[in-house]
Amino acid sequence: MAHLATRPAERLEFIWLELTGRCNLECVHCYADSGPSRPLEEGVTLEDWLQVLDDAAALGCRRVQFIGGEPTIYPGLPQLIAHARGAGFTEICVYTNGTHVTEALKRVFLDNRVSLAFSVYGSSGATHDEVTRRKGSFLKTDRAVRWAVDAGLGVRAGIIEMESNAHDVGPAERALREAGVTAIHVDRLRGLGRGADERPAASQMGELCGRCGAGKVCVSSSGEIYPCVFARFAPLGRVADGGLAQALSGWRLRDFQDELAESQRAGRRARLMADDCTPEQPAPDCGPERPSPPCSPEIPSHCGPEEPAPDCGPERPAPPCSPEVAVSATVSPA
Repeated sequence: MAHLATRPAERLEFIWLELTGRCNLECVHCYADSGPSRPLEEGVTLEDWLQVLDDAAALGCRRVQFIGGEPTIYPGLPQLIAHARGAGFTEICVYTNGTHVTEALKRVFLDNRVSLAFSVYGSSGATHDEVTRRKGSFLKTDRAVRWAVDAGLGVRAGIIEMESNAHDVGPAERALREAGVTAIHVDRLRGLGRGADERPAASQMGELCGRCGAGKVCVSSSGEIYPCVFARFAPLGRVADGGLAQALSGWRLRDFQDELAESQRAGRRARLMADDCTPEQPAPDCGPERPSPPCSPEIPSHCGPEEPAPDCGPERPAPPCSPEVAVSATVSPA
């Protein structure tokens, strides 16, 4: 049920800016349906993006990740990076496939100490290129990863495990570590966008980690504001109609969080029902009033739309919990 009144805006800690829906690759699992046929701009101008950065900074945000599509093909990326640094953002990340990292962009990354998050799908072109549907993409990505490591930038990598590359996930992790990448996260395939063709989802809510909208939002290339890059089915508003502050204080966010919390509780109940248990065996001492370990799409040691928190989500059982056992999680900023 919709709430008519607004509430004080939540503090904004992290923001994704989806600069473009266009991508030079066409990955089979892409949650955003990105590809070469998408327009470079879909209603948000460079001036609009500059204003979004200022608005986010005014709300206390100091961490931004530029995503797409492929953000490195967006002409205004260098200006946006410099503006973010001047606006006080302390963590600036670009999530990229690494195939379009030009010499000019390298200078921008170095000058602004930008961290880079790469999508990698295999240890060689035989697997990686099958996922991206572009022959030669692996060699370009691998070259960009090695350059970023050698340049001393923050480097992270995300691997999406699916049927076509499951056999090569382990070798891909080892190859990345040998290249000097220490922050690597393997995530499951999300049944969203083209990912639904690979693995249809029982519910869209069930594809989320459970912390969406908690101090973070995504602005799409069309100006829609979402509580998460994966939660495109739950728009909170538009940057042209009320902007970030209204989205963070409006009833849509509250209703979304309520629905997400109920989805999480239902998932936990379903897992308990599926466990080997009988009426005389009490359920473990945990419930919705007990906080879960911190998790979000941009945590732990890397950032990006394909990198949610490890071991966290409606499809994963909750860790053992009781008044005598403390739940712990090792996380670091995105």
